[in-house]
Amino acid sequence: MANDLMCDAMAAELQAQQVVQAVGTLRMAPHELRRLRISKRESQEKFWGRFGVTQSSGSRFETGLAIPAPVSILLRLYIHGKLSDGDLQG
Repeated sequence: MANDLMCDAMAAELQAQQVVQAVGTLRMAPHELRRLRISKRESQEKFWGRFGVTQSSGSRFETGLAIPAPVSILLRLYIHGKLSDGDLQG
């Protein structure tokens, strides 16, 4: 039983690493994130909320704080049209 859980955990970690490599890291400058949000005419709370991010953290991302990998993946998929607003509803 423990070995099965360990194998599942290792498989999940490998899959996550492959997703990160396939999608890559987000290479947008902070001002481009802000420009994208403003072009959509959305508040920080609404825009970043779809990615599970608070307004406060979104503001920090827009000023240069590094974006965590899971948020970066979702954001990149969203920007490239692979995810829609409906896909990101919590």
